[in-house]
Amino acid sequence: MTSRKLTQRELIFIGTMLFGLFFGAGNLIFPVFVGQQAGDHLWPAVIGFLISGVGLPLLGVAAIGITKVDGVFGLAEKANRPFAYIFTILLYLCIGPLFALPRLASISYEIGLTRFVSAEHQIPALAIYSVVFFAVAWWFARKPSKIMVYVGKVLTRCF
Repeated sequence: MTSRKLTQRELIFIGTMLFGLFFGAGNLIFPVFVGQQAGDHLWPAVIGFLISGVGLPLLGVAAIGITKVDGVFGLAEKANRPFAYIFTILLYLCIGPLFALPRLASISYEIGLTRFVSAEHQIPALAIYSVVFFAVAWWFARKPSKIMVYVGKVLTRCF
């Protein structure tokens, strides 16, 4: 891996891309919900959220940057190769089909469309919305090298 100094423009795009990746609907809605549920225990809830929702993801990005590995597998491989395979597979299953993916379509549907659809049409409307949602997501994900363009230049400006 060769090292080179990033330009100011590249640093801005990478910064906005990381902001766009970490700041999703969950990080917009969840802290408010935690604050409401915490009641008198607000500060322990804030500290817990900062550690789990901000600190750990930031440490993960920093670890990959400091070690200069190509990704999660390379980082986990420093422990040993079998661990790297198991960890990477479990991680991708958790952030993909087992946890995050089912929430993506349902949360955006609930926030944006549920009030416009009658009660008897909710299930078919959610199914149609999910197919369209994931078709659009697949279309953007076809070229992973363009993620900085999609998130950093386009999506983050929409925020």
